[in-house]
Amino acid sequence: MSTVKVTDTALGKAMGKLAFQGTESSSKDGGACQTRAARKAGMPEETLAHIVKADSDDMGAVLDGLNKVSEDDAALLASWSLREDFDACIDKAVLPIGSSPKTQSYVPPKAAAEPAAGKPDLKQAYPVRADQPVNSSIELTKGLVSMFSSYARDEGQKKTYAAAGTCLSTLVHNAGFSQEALHFFAGGASLGTGSIVEHLPNDKDKAI
Repeated sequence: MSTVKVTDTALGKAMGKLAFQGTESSSKDGGACQTRAARKAGMPEETLAHIVKADSDDMGAVLDGLNKVSEDDAALLASWSLREDFDACIDKAVLPIGSSPKTQSYVPPKAAAEPAAGKPDLKQAYPVRADQPVNSSIELTKGLVSMFSSYARDEGQKKTYAAAGTCLSTLVHNAGFSQEALHFFAGGASLGTGSIVEHLPNDKDKAI
């Protein structure tokens, strides 16, 4: 089996697109920061090659395509830790396309209004019957999108979660959560604050 080697230049361009999904901005370092973050996270070359080939700013579409190849790699790309690393890259040094570094700088999108700290909304967005097991990932998609979107900083992130719904629900369904936890996810409570983990029923679910 041949080993695919992705150049940092090509990967930087692709990663930059993903990091600035749907905006008119680009990284001043050509995506080098995102490239370092992806390699540090341990992504295999085949996965990086898939991202380069996709050449897309639609994270949801990239995740769905990657999920068909490797669920583990899709989970890594969608992970909070990598997302935080990408955000840190954006915060360091970025420029609107075609601008001069002496006159302009990137202005992050205005964050959506946040609910009062410590008061998550636990009301289910979708009806769930506790006496019926969750047997497929399809039953989780709407709820997970609703729950994760409640933490989104802007409309762009909400669209990303919506686009990645199928991938996200497949990962969660196959992760080994208890039925009680799956029912919680399917309900799609718009928590909006705090941690999802603290609302899971047992230590095993929380560890997952």
